[in-house]
Amino acid sequence: MLERLTLVIVVLALAGCGGGGAKSPAQRSVFGYDRSAPLRYEDHGQINRGYPVQVRDVSYASPPGGRVTAFLVVPPGKGPFPAVIYLHGAGEDRTRLAVPAAWLAARGAVGLVIDSAFARTKSSAPSDPLRSLEWGRDLTVQTVVDLRRGVDLLRSLPQVDQERIGFVGYSAGAKTGAILAGVDHRIRAYDLMSGGSPPVEAFAAVAPGGIRKDVRRVISQIDPLRFVRQAAPAALFFQDGLSDEVVPRAQLRALARAGSEPKRIRWYRAGHSLNAQAYRDQLAWLSGELGVRGPVVPGAATGP
Repeated sequence: MLERLTLVIVVLALAGCGGGGAKSPAQRSVFGYDRSAPLRYEDHGQINRGYPVQVRDVSYASPPGGRVTAFLVVPPGKGPFPAVIYLHGAGEDRTRLAVPAAWLAARGAVGLVIDSAFARTKSSAPSDPLRSLEWGRDLTVQTVVDLRRGVDLLRSLPQVDQERIGFVGYSAGAKTGAILAGVDHRIRAYDLMSGGSPPVEAFAAVAPGGIRKDVRRVISQIDPLRFVRQAAPAALFFQDGLSDEVVPRAQLRALARAGSEPKRIRWYRAGHSLNAQAYRDQLAWLSGELGVRGPVVPGAATGP
């Protein structure tokens, strides 16, 4: 039984998934930070010279420590433009969603594509099951706070419209986005791709009786199913594959069902990575929700 729990926890930590937030200020305070602290924003320059949409290598301070590495994807012009934050899946980094961010930027939006705390950490999960679970919880919390700080960064940029900010998360990034949706209502629209989650009790049920209460407590601090219920008034778009080979369909459905209204749910004849139609739908949905109206950047790709 302990070996089974260890396996569940390792998968949890690597995927950045977990249990959830509740409605009380005490439970939400785990994602709190000092908004008045300096961003210490650094722009290290454009990395794709010669292309009309700039991809810039940037970083900013992470409140829990270290620096958040990211791409800032910007169309030409002064704006103000809508903006979207992108978060990759487990075992990936910011390069995973740089192209979708560039597609939207070519239509007239700014993209901020961050590396999660999981992608940046140099530590490994502890061998002790409960400590491993707490390790994954802490990195999930840090990623949510880093995303909130990313909203601060976007709102500080003169080319960004502060009232038109969205989010795209893929896989584990979608699960983290579901938590963010219940914590930070400055984001107007959340596109959650291939994200699912089991209930907290599914994790607690496989824990030895001696630590079951602690497992339930830790998981419940980052439960996507509970936080995504509090996303309103933000709009939600769930994009899932009928043949997802990574996330069980029951977990995909659970997250989509838990989401507050207004929401849209679409299933694709695709696997976990989805397909070109999903990205076309994403671009259209974000454009509608955030008012992305161009003009289209000449010479830049606007989609798959």
